[in-house]
Amino acid sequence: MKKEDQDDLVSGTFTWKIDQFSNFKAKKYYSDVFVIGGFKWRILIYPKGNNVGEYLYLDVADSSTLPSGSSRYAKFSLIAVNQLDRNKSITKDTEHEFTAVEKDLGFTKFIPLSDIHDPATGYLVKDNVIVEAEVSVRKGDIKILEKETGDLINFKGLGRIELAFHPLLEEVCLSHPLLIECQQKRSSRFVECAFTTLGRLLHFLKTRKLKNMNQDGYESLQLLWEELETFKFNLAWLQPHVESIFGTKNMAGRVERMREDVNILENEVKSRRAMLAAAEVDLERAKGDLVKAEQEFKMGDLDSVIGYPVA
Repeated sequence: MKKEDQDDLVSGTFTWKIDQFSNFKAKKYYSDVFVIGGFKWRILIYPKGNNVGEYLYLDVADSSTLPSGSSRYAKFSLIAVNQLDRNKSITKDTEHEFTAVEKDLGFTKFIPLSDIHDPATGYLVKDNVIVEAEVSVRKGDIKILEKETGDLINFKGLGRIELAFHPLLEEVCLSHPLLIECQQKRSSRFVECAFTTLGRLLHFLKTRKLKNMNQDGYESLQLLWEELETFKFNLAWLQPHVESIFGTKNMAGRVERMREDVNILENEVKSRRAMLAAAEVDLERAKGDLVKAEQEFKMGDLDSVIGYPVA
């Protein structure tokens, strides 16, 4: 892949630790859902494969919600991790346009079952198997907003745009008519992408609270802004506001670290309170044992030790 193509991709890695692998009885298992590029994915494994080798797939977790005729591109690697020597891990790469029908893709005979169950190979350690998925999606395809419904409605004759974006686009196009004028000589596909990206950015700014911004939020905003700039809109009216948000990133990072510190301290306090409560129980028990022992001690006679009364 060319470097400029790689620069257009956003990547992420998900690690799935499969406990008690030898107890797997079902034909197939799914990992937890993970999100990369705003899209939901799962790893699909057939632990017995065809009784010779293990099957491993990448699956679109929300394929049933994909609009008819739409697709989702991903370049991905699936990795069977060697827990004794990472360099001996097995990696297989491919790319695919996923659809509601072609919702998963992977590899048959990914790794021989004999290799998995051989303790010396390093793929099964303490009955645990580790599988990873490295997924890359195109920046232009990234779904930043959870509220995108897939309802695409014509917007001012400029193309089919997500319905949730229409009110925001109506407002800014009324205030800044050059937004439409500058796109009139472009292709219909280009214009659809341009106004969809503008809608995403406006929706992001409208629905996100500054106090809730984290590293992922700033990265999402950065991706949207960089993509929007490629469509040659006049953004002088919006740029100062976006830059002011980026200016809060350091403070947000500091707040996030302080929040993490507070969570750690709260957990530490809970742990110590639990230890204190247990110690108090032990103390009360010890006090009871002491009282009982003292009572028994007082009841004893010295002459009972030597066997006859002392005169």
